[in-house]
Amino acid sequence: MAPMAIASLATLAGMFIILDSRAADQRLVLAGGRAGPLLASRLALIALAGLLATGVSLAVAATVADVQQWGSYIAASALLALTYAMIGVIIAPLFGQVAGVLVAFLVPFLDLGIAQDPMLHAAPPAWAHFLPGYGGFRVLTSAVLTHGFNQAVPLLIALAWLAGATGAAAVLFHRNMRTAQGASRRGPRARRPRPAPAKGGLSLPGIAG
Repeated sequence: MAPMAIASLATLAGMFIILDSRAADQRLVLAGGRAGPLLASRLALIALAGLLATGVSLAVAATVADVQQWGSYIAASALLALTYAMIGVIIAPLFGQVAGVLVAFLVPFLDLGIAQDPMLHAAPPAWAHFLPGYGGFRVLTSAVLTHGFNQAVPLLIALAWLAGATGAAAVLFHRNMRTAQGASRRGPRARRPRPAPAKGGLSLPGIAG
């Protein structure tokens, strides 16, 4: 349950932070701010929120869980949190707040709660290898059950998912900022009044009567 809670809360954090700050970010970019540093600050805030959710979940899990490798368990949990936080950033502009909340709970549940769950499958099915939680959850499961680290390939897969999700989130952020800039440039032209048509003759721009 801890990985699902971490992933869901991190997804919600990424989604709501990026949605709540979108209007302010667009105004800052229109005022001359650079999108790159602004994106970095937002992603840092989202990562902090995801790691905070991880810390709370780990504190609760420590009271009931018997983990063999706490270092690997914490690292895998943080990796899942960061990956799903970036997925929340991607979900935000695609689904909005209402549908996004449903997706934020549904995707971690289907991924970590069903596809990766060792209580349901002795090994994850082939299609589950392509889900964002596969690599991190394999490292986490190994940390719970074994005394040595032997999940190098799943770790690389998890890092690849994190890098890909971060890249996609950055692309969507820059696209939203460019859309706001384009709308601002078109705004004055769209609101410019058209000349009144000439009465009793042809309607020519700049000619009245």
